Amino acid sequence: MERQDALQQFDPFFEVWYPPLLRYVCRFAPCRSTAEDVVQEVFLDLYKTLLAGQKIEYPKAWTMRVARRKCAELRGRPFNLDLSHDSMEALENYGENPAPDFNSNIDLERLRGCLSVLTEREEQVLILRLQAMKFREIAASLGITTSTVNTLLVRGLERLQQSFGTRPLKLPAKMAP
Repeated sequence: MERQDALQQFDPFFEVWYPPLLRYVCRFAPCRSTAEDVVQEVFLDLYKTLLAGQKIEYPKAWTMRVARRKCAELRGRPFNLDLSHDSMEALENYGENPAPDFNSNIDLERLRGCLSVLTEREEQVLILRLQAMKFREIAASLGITTSTVNTLLVRGLERLQQSFGTRPLKLPAKMAP
């Protein structure tokens, strides 16, 4: 692929996806500067891959997978990462320009407590879904099936509802499909 063609594909994706990917990597990296380095390396790998002419069907999922692997290499562990609930400070201190939809008034202690009821996989799926990733992108990123993504998302949301003390909305028998 020509350099110009690779840049045409790369530039818009970088502009839109850099902030959410950085927030995601902040959950795994020991500090923000390390997270920024990891994200830069991920995007460099993406550019090199595009330049080599390889087609990437789901670039979000591809970048998430590469980012998780790079974080795992930093920790000297295999490719599965433990999600530490103590890393919520990374989201709180994200930077001067947080995403416009990030509500800084969230009670982080309550949020940590609620997320602690989730399994590691449920938390991963929920976080990726909150990043506006499609089920197939989440599945590709985590190396699972789309039906597993759906199951984990439903179970995770049910646990969160129980944690918050809310009951799931049930339709009357006449209205149920």
